[in-house]
Amino acid sequence: MMRYLWLFLMMFFASNAMAAHKDFSFFVDENDRLCIQKGKFLVNLRGYDNEGKLCSGKTQSVRIRVIDAPEDKHTPTDIYLERPFIIVDGINLDPEEKKTLTDLEDQINQVWLPNLLKTLGYTPVLVQFTETVRTSLQENSKVLSQLFAFLNNNKYIPFPGAKEDGFVIMGISQGGVIGRYGSYLYDTHRSPSDAPIRIFSSLDSPHQGAVMPMGLFNTVAFWGDKGGSASASMFKDILLSKGAADLLVYENKCDGNSCSSEVNTKGRFLFEDYRKAAEYKGFPTVLVSQGQLKGVSPTHSNDYYHLSRHVEKFSMVLGSAVSRMHYSENNGTLARNRKKETTDDAVLDDYKGISKYDFIQGSTYPFAETIYKSLRGGFLDAMPDKMEEDFLLFDFDLNTSWDVDVLTQGWSTFIPTVSAMDMKCNGELAIRSDCGFTQSSAGFPFENPGARSTATAAFAVDPTHPRYGEAISGRHIELPFETVNLMPVIYGMRVDMWRILCEVAKYDYDASVGQFRNPKLIGYFSPDTKCMDASKMPDVLGHMGLSKKVSFAYARYDYNKDATEANSSVKFNLPAGWKKVGSWNYGENVQANTSFEVNVKVENPKGNWMKAELLVCRTKFCSGHLQLNEFDVPVDGKSHTLRWQLPANDGALDGMRWFRLVLNSDGGDVTISDASLLLDTRSEQAVPSKIGSAVVYPNNYEYFPWTDDVHVQSFVDVLGSGLEISYGKARSGMHFEFGKMVSMDDYSNLVVDYWPGTCQNTIAYFDSKKLTEANLDNGSLQNGFVRKILPLSEIIDTDVTPKGSKSAHRLNLQSVYANERCVIKSIMLK
Repeated sequence: MMRYLWLFLMMFFASNAMAAHKDFSFFVDENDRLCIQKGKFLVNLRGYDNEGKLCSGKTQSVRIRVIDAPEDKHTPTDIYLERPFIIVDGINLDPEEKKTLTDLEDQINQVWLPNLLKTLGYTPVLVQFTETVRTSLQENSKVLSQLFAFLNNNKYIPFPGAKEDGFVIMGISQGGVIGRYGSYLYDTHRSPSDAPIRIFSSLDSPHQGAVMPMGLFNTVAFWGDKGGSASASMFKDILLSKGAADLLVYENKCDGNSCSSEVNTKGRFLFEDYRKAAEYKGFPTVLVSQGQLKGVSPTHSNDYYHLSRHVEKFSMVLGSAVSRMHYSENNGTLARNRKKETTDDAVLDDYKGISKYDFIQGSTYPFAETIYKSLRGGFLDAMPDKMEEDFLLFDFDLNTSWDVDVLTQGWSTFIPTVSAMDMKCNGELAIRSDCGFTQSSAGFPFENPGARSTATAAFAVDPTHPRYGEAISGRHIELPFETVNLMPVIYGMRVDMWRILCEVAKYDYDASVGQFRNPKLIGYFSPDTKCMDASKMPDVLGHMGLSKKVSFAYARYDYNKDATEANSSVKFNLPAGWKKVGSWNYGENVQANTSFEVNVKVENPKGNWMKAELLVCRTKFCSGHLQLNEFDVPVDGKSHTLRWQLPANDGALDGMRWFRLVLNSDGGDVTISDASLLLDTRSEQAVPSKIGSAVVYPNNYEYFPWTDDVHVQSFVDVLGSGLEISYGKARSGMHFEFGKMVSMDDYSNLVVDYWPGTCQNTIAYFDSKKLTEANLDNGSLQNGFVRKILPLSEIIDTDVTPKGSKSAHRLNLQSVYANERCVIKSIMLK
């Protein structure tokens, strides 16, 4: 009980903590340019295009909210974009379209999404269209593509990492359809130097149409046209407007006094032109359904509701109203509506049809409950409990009562599962096939559906999902604080977001260098994780999106002697070369499944490159260290996060409590800030790809001396050519760089051939020196050279490598004593 109370309180505080944000509005001018709005007036707009040219228009088209963007006082808006994660809002069924960006932020805060995205290194960007009902899907999609083009390159909200980072898109409900088509339009027209669409995802979006109860349109049309209900008339207009009408499987039409619905997938946007975007393979697509996939449609009642109310005097019925809505598979009555006022003849309408899609398996929405409550209120307004009638000089009390007032089935299918997954059956859209009703999760290849879906990955409420056991599992975009089912909603949304973010991480991983493009994914995700496996879900998804960080009790900086752990940010001038720049003491053994993180900013660089690596050490002076991956550091004057995940094996870090940051560059002004240890990073590191060549030297890999006292040069004598290494000091060294972490599991030994009389005090090891050193001395003489065979198990510390593999990203050669000379003929794996 206390756990749930704590979670509720934390959720409450998280949802009410408004993050720093900036809002921007855009309009399309007479020259079809998207312009950022200047000022707050909504008519006769003035603004600027992406190049800063003045433009004007009349109607706002789209607005965005950028949450917690990194600051830069040198830009017109004081911010810039860093890995924008764009969230496209869904349809707004309010006839006046009054939903705001604050409403949207409040909603996504209920599932702590902004916190989570910021923790994972993304800048949340909320996108909301001014009109989602009256404006067609095509029009809003075009504006969205123009927004991407604007954000890619503009003078007001810079996006410095555009080409490298690109856009990550998530569309909610209708926003998924607009987002997918808009992404397609943008990506097929952009230049190669523009920001790519890294990945598109949608949450319960109707890629093959949405469903409202078939009797619904006839009912609202009756009470709007014949019942004089203004709200019913407005809802009828909404259902006929382009933004809504294009989304529905049931096509609504009115012919004179008769309004009807029928299944129609021919000649309509979702089933014709939209298929170009659905079949487009220019970027990966992840589609999540919040509906069940059990192989059968949910059990339900054939009645939605029945309302009947009348007014009488002396057993004479003076007025009445009836509304009843049904489900039918055999051309039965779907809607019965009747109205009688005083002695006038009754106005009635019975509508028949086949409404089998009303309960196709999928996520649900309370359309019937909503219309029941609205009509019930309207009946009470027209026939209140106390009524009087004036006749001549007398007042007569009238009797009013309910004949029937029953809500039987308030929920029905809204987004069919196969629609949200954009599923296919035998090459045909699943919504046109019986498989929409009969497809189960058994054997379905969610993470690689191939021809079964247009998506790269498509997920639904399957047996591994926490809502699978519910009778009707899945409520369309259900929010925790707007339902009594707090915990099921939280757990279900957590799994849905895990599946999306897991796929985002897969496609963020750059296999060519063996690293995530986004360093803040390190430790939370693995590129080979199965996204259906909720046991791999990072803890951060359950902690309101907040990471568990601890600062260090001790810190010293080599090029700023006055700085200590009391300084969250330290600036210094860095000389050129391979330099140790900072030391941090954790104070106790570093735990497995943790990560070291630090922010580095480079200003006034002397060159165009910088590399960083981390040493994990037993002592302050780094004896017996663990050497972690080397990362590139952009030298663009902006702060960049570097993160190293530490080994997961228990005991691998025993005795390790110091961290040493090393920077290698041509020099510049460097700022180091917010060094910390993350305690909740526990993802498994993937076994890397195989090493490209078994010949380490000659010719295949670059080599780098560690310090100025190490000299490496070509060597030639009567025996042949080789590589001469001269070490000026003890413990100095050099390394051969593989470019990324590679696996050597196919090999058993490292074979080093060197000139006789050299290399007697040189040790060799991959990445991290083990306590037992592997010396090159005491080799055997072969063909005039000394050959030393070193078992890989002796020079690779498999206690700290991914899954115990024989993996490394460099081969180190280090001197034991000063003035050591080593001349290498060849180094190879065998």
